[in-house]
Amino acid sequence: MRRHATVTAATLALAAAALGLAAELGPVHLLGGPFEASGVTRAPGGTGILFVDDRRPDGVLWMDLAADGTPAGQPVAVPLGLAVDDPEGITTDGRYVYVVGSQSRGDARGTGLVRFRYDAGSHAASDVQAIEGLRSLLGGAIPALLEGGRKGALNIEALAWDSKGKRLLLGLRAPLDREGRAMVVPVRLRDPRGAWAAPNLEVGAPIAVGLDGQGVRGLEADGDSGLFLLVAGDVEGAGASRLLRWDGRSPTAKPVATFPKELKPEGAARATVGGRSRTLVICDTSRYLFVD
Repeated sequence: MRRHATVTAATLALAAAALGLAAELGPVHLLGGPFEASGVTRAPGGTGILFVDDRRPDGVLWMDLAADGTPAGQPVAVPLGLAVDDPEGITTDGRYVYVVGSQSRGDARGTGLVRFRYDAGSHAASDVQAIEGLRSLLGGAIPALLEGGRKGALNIEALAWDSKGKRLLLGLRAPLDREGRAMVVPVRLRDPRGAWAAPNLEVGAPIAVGLDGQGVRGLEADGDSGLFLLVAGDVEGAGASRLLRWDGRSPTAKPVATFPKELKPEGAARATVGGRSRTLVICDTSRYLFVD
């Protein structure tokens, strides 16, 4: 029988104490909020994390972590000079940072997919490049993504860099496939040396993942393990969410933890805390927690 953790305040406090983290890490409030955090990744070239807030379409936020896992200060805004409508996912390949919008509102509003270079010293973005019309591009390659009604409308909520495949993985909250499985859509540049532009973006066949009727709410590489951290949640957002580990290709994923529905986790990533790598789960309720 599969066993995984049900995350409560009591178990979080015990786990935090066992890991040498501050006992109040169950869960931790972001300073200077509220924030509706929708995705998280490590900050390349430096310390801390980068995350997106779907109420702040014109940039991302950087935050450092103290040795005990608490915030080292308030998040710092990193302006992009453009707007990504309803930003939901963020990831990095170590060279660029990528951000994707949900596309649930159509192509007309803002940039769909952007990449930029992040300077860890100045917390500034440079070489910002945008792709417009992402919804139409995905729908042209996979018409089923645009065929559902309101409940099945295209909604991208996660983004991960697949280092083995040299591609981005778009995690869909909706629609599910005809068998009720979540879908992850791979995209890559046809010519890696070519322009960051829609004509150079190749859309691959969706990868189906059985999540018991839930969609993908967060996705990120699990360090150098070759696996991915996947946050699953209900398509309508009413039930409890889960953290799973996934190999990036199989139709199943291994459950790790279940969260109370009031937390609303939307992203997970590995973060360095006190010199050690931890799994950080960020929530759109202006909080985060650690699961190990």
